[in-house]
Amino acid sequence: MPDDGPRSSLRVFFDVDDTLITWDGRLRPHAHDVFGALRSRNAELFLWSGTGRRWGVAHAYDLAEFVTECFAKPLSRHHERLAEHGVPFVPDFVVDDDADVVAAFGGTHVPAPLEPLEDDRELLRVISDFELRFRLGDST
Repeated sequence: MPDDGPRSSLRVFFDVDDTLITWDGRLRPHAHDVFGALRSRNAELFLWSGTGRRWGVAHAYDLAEFVTECFAKPLSRHHERLAEHGVPFVPDFVVDDDADVVAAFGGTHVPAPLEPLEDDRELLRVISDFELRFRLGDST
């Protein structure tokens, strides 16, 4: 991947199916809170999916204001296939229900949501994981 030089934001990629939305198309709890918190920490947010670009999800759930771009996600050989999927840079942090994707790039693995959905708090871990990984708020 080409290096695009210095930048001030961190690029966070969210998977869509079973990460942001449930198998039956419901938005996972706390998504807006997490997106807002990451943006306030100067993160650029991206959606990606193994089924292609998912702007429809961003618009349907009022997330588009937070999202910089949507991409197709490589389902194997993750780093090698970024350019093939139109992703022009390596993610700094990913949020995904697929542990292999998280292992490839670093980030937060969130298991697929369970019922009752209103009790699901998995996405809230993303904020603390992000802060810890990038040592945000650390004065040392």
